[in-house]
Amino acid sequence: MHASSSTRRVLHVVFTAITVAVLFFVSGLPAWAAESMTLTFVRHGQSEANAADRIDTSVPGPGLTQLGQDQAEEVAVILADRGFDGIYASNMVRTQLTAAPLAADMGQTAVVLPGLREISAGIFEGSPESQGLGRLGYGLAPVLWTLGARFVPVLGAPDGNAFDARVDGAIQEIYDNGDRNAVAFSHGATIMFWVMMNVDNPDLTLLLSHPLGNTGIVVIEGNPEDGWLLKEWDGVAVSANPPLLTKLFVDVRDVVTAPQTALYNVVQAFTTGDIAALANAVRDGVTDVVRAVVEFVPNVVRDIVDEFNRSAAPAEDEPVTINAAPDHSSVVSAASATVEPEPAPQATEEVDEADATPLLTKIKKRAGATDLTSGNKVKPGDTIESTDTDTDTEAADAELDAEVGELEGSVTALPDRAVTPDDSETDSVDPADTDSDTDAGSGQAAA
Repeated sequence: MHASSSTRRVLHVVFTAITVAVLFFVSGLPAWAAESMTLTFVRHGQSEANAADRIDTSVPGPGLTQLGQDQAEEVAVILADRGFDGIYASNMVRTQLTAAPLAADMGQTAVVLPGLREISAGIFEGSPESQGLGRLGYGLAPVLWTLGARFVPVLGAPDGNAFDARVDGAIQEIYDNGDRNAVAFSHGATIMFWVMMNVDNPDLTLLLSHPLGNTGIVVIEGNPEDGWLLKEWDGVAVSANPPLLTKLFVDVRDVVTAPQTALYNVVQAFTTGDIAALANAVRDGVTDVVRAVVEFVPNVVRDIVDEFNRSAAPAEDEPVTINAAPDHSSVVSAASATVEPEPAPQATEEVDEADATPLLTKIKKRAGATDLTSGNKVKPGDTIESTDTDTDTEAADAELDAEVGELEGSVTALPDRAVTPDDSETDSVDPADTDSDTDAGSGQAAA
């Protein structure tokens, strides 16, 4: 009973410690941010095996043809102004010969890293490089690695986990050397498939549309801790913000490859017989797997939300217009035309004051206010006297028409005389006079 209780306490302590460790490692607040670097991959020039259309992944392998040497010189000129602070090559002859012209221009010697060598062809070694089952068999497993199936081996050769681990080791060495703008001369399959297996913005269609030719260039940016972004693929610029389907593919790829990598590392540590290394591999593997699983759903949700926000936002080069208003000058012109009446045409004939005054006096009187001198209030009980309003109105209209006709006749009889600005003594009909009379009448009515 006592032993059982002690065992439970130990298990409880171990579980608590593991839980705390997992929560610490999967938290979204990293203790530090790794420094970024730019890594430029360059495929070797044409090798003797390339010229013979033969798959040859042996070490040290064949050298360069004359065309391959010329390509090495040309790519050295292309890369001369990129300011590399380190130059590396695989342990195969063809990459070292391709790196030699650039290394000479930089005054350096290329550092040899075996991890940059070509993917082993296994049973397909010596098969035609451009056609046949050998080419398909050699390329099938690496294609599956890019889709997340790293456990699949090339027949007769290591699997994708082993390939990824050795290239990771070479790149980690470059990073640890302090080089932050390095160039690495490697091989076609190694460059193409490792990049597509590891960058966060892979474009797998480039494997078909732009397979890497001799001295082809691929540029990535990032670091071994936080990951990598593809910047350039054989002259093709690659967006750092891929489509939603690519982001979701990367989310799935990462959660699928985590347990494969963890298991591979544990097996490798076990084969060494080092207990400490095995314990570290188990710890790191559990942490990586748990982190990948925990982060999967948030990453998917984040990618979907980001894509929705990006599609809903207006294009950067298009101005945002809300309830677009007409042009300001158009509004002012329209307002002016509405508020300001058109000027009345100037009179070309002057009406003699003696002839016009009596008629205007009568018209003003007709337009005047009603005579309310006797008051306009009705006392309760009083009887309102009715008037024949229609008869009075008809009589007034007839009299007014006659007076207007008389005025028109007088105007017609006057001699023609142009009105000039100097005729300051000319009498004219001021609308204000009529308005003043009307206002006066209205004021009397209001009183």
